[in-house]
Amino acid sequence: MGRVSKRKASMETGLENVAGAGKKNGKKYRAGVYARLSSDMDADKNESVDVQISIAKNFVEKFNRKQDERIEIVECYSDLGKTGSNFNRDGFLRLMQDIRLGDINCVIVKDLSRFGRNYLEAGNYIEKIFPFLGIRFIAVSDGLDTGERGSGTDQLASEIKNLINDMYAKDFSVKAKTWLQQKRQAGSYVGGPPPYGYTSAWEKKIRKLVPDGNTVEIVRFIFTAFVERESFTAVADELNRRRVNPPVVYKKTGEVYCPADVQYKGWDKGAIERMVSSRTYAGMLAQGKTSITARDERNRVHKPEKEWIVEKNAHEALVSAELFERAQEICAKIRKRSASCKHPTEGIPIGENIFDPVLYCGVCGRKMTRSSPVKEYADGTRERKDWYFCLDGGQKKNESCPQTNRISKIELTEILLAVLHTEFAIYLDKSGHFSETGKEQIREAVSRIGREIKSVQAAAGRLAEEESAMYTDYRTGKITQKEYVGRKMENEKRGRELGSLEEKLKEQLKTLEKVKSRYLKAIRALVTLKSCGEITAEMVSALVEKIYVYPGRRVEIKFRYTNEMLEGVV
Repeated sequence: MGRVSKRKASMETGLENVAGAGKKNGKKYRAGVYARLSSDMDADKNESVDVQISIAKNFVEKFNRKQDERIEIVECYSDLGKTGSNFNRDGFLRLMQDIRLGDINCVIVKDLSRFGRNYLEAGNYIEKIFPFLGIRFIAVSDGLDTGERGSGTDQLASEIKNLINDMYAKDFSVKAKTWLQQKRQAGSYVGGPPPYGYTSAWEKKIRKLVPDGNTVEIVRFIFTAFVERESFTAVADELNRRRVNPPVVYKKTGEVYCPADVQYKGWDKGAIERMVSSRTYAGMLAQGKTSITARDERNRVHKPEKEWIVEKNAHEALVSAELFERAQEICAKIRKRSASCKHPTEGIPIGENIFDPVLYCGVCGRKMTRSSPVKEYADGTRERKDWYFCLDGGQKKNESCPQTNRISKIELTEILLAVLHTEFAIYLDKSGHFSETGKEQIREAVSRIGREIKSVQAAAGRLAEEESAMYTDYRTGKITQKEYVGRKMENEKRGRELGSLEEKLKEQLKTLEKVKSRYLKAIRALVTLKSCGEITAEMVSALVEKIYVYPGRRVEIKFRYTNEMLEGVV
């Protein structure tokens, strides 16, 4: 049976070859099908992505039956809910990337409007960019195929259609903005996901916000607690103590409270401030605060408040008008208090943060943050007092650092000075001696490695000469081909070993230069420490790798150098 199958397969292959003989010399194209669906299109219309791709595939199937040339669809690219007014679309950008990589040399679209509605940019791609890259462009419904272009008629037709598409995009942009304006004025919620405390429901053709029974009481608690405590942070801490999920987690999981076996991601004061400042919870709907341009959807313009569309009693309020107004009075008081404290440091500049690169929390590993408040004394003089603290320390929002962890710059400096004097006592008295000794050791190491590099290079030269002589012997018949090949392979292996050794020695030279720089920097830092007894940024950078601070002002210091500063140099 095996022989019969093989003969049958052979006959079928032969028939295919005969049938395809006329197409053997035709050009083969690797096509990418591109489909786009605007946000204004309904999925059940004839413009759906699946329909566009199906039209392109049917075209390719008929094309391959009739033409000498062949098209093979390599990939399908699509963009959902993307405007045709700009070409900054994920699917289209992926198509262009594959074109530049040489994977695609033909682009097929249902029609020009699916490709783009920007007249100038679409024309630039079709008439300049694609021809330059050797790309064939086919718009099936419009009958445009740049591979068959013999006159300027098709070009003129495509330019006219691109212009029409561009005009349509501009016209639709105006209509869409007008439609949104009307919806907002009718009190319809046209935003994204509803704010925390609400869900959305349709009443006829108007989308309304309705209270979310799961979180209504949480919202009311936030307003009441804020009015009582007059602190955003205090309210956030209470919610975190109760393990109430923040809005982003609630929208994702649907869980109001965080289970005990799940890592908790809590509230911060910013979230509380945004909530108690939002008019939405008093039943008002403020929309149209921003707008976007059709040319670039990411370019969002913030409008002045007088241009907002504010609808009172647009939906059920979650808090009373009196409670909301009281919350706004407290917010205003907090902002006024913060504004009055914004510039108490005028004339007292912030000093250099010398510990910034090396200071970490010993509990959670997070970099410590500096705070530089100004203290005013009874005689009117003012002075900055630097403190370092862990942002997560003592925060109920983050359980990785349960205790408050902070230390003043004065305390940290005193501890570091004492440890430096103890650790480097021997160097402080003989810094000059150690400087000269280190330089001499590094010079000797550099000289030694230099000699080794020259030796390796000389061996590589001798190897090249030997290979040349060996080739001469082979050509003159002194050695056989087998001997020549065997010795050549050995020489090549030895040559690779010598090359690898040379690279390794050169890397050692680079390392020595770095060690020399760090060593001399450390010696200068020790000289400074002995002469002035102060901590400087250069000293910290040269001598300290990391400083870990623990609650209770306990400090752990990891030095860059131990008592053997040149360990590993020679």
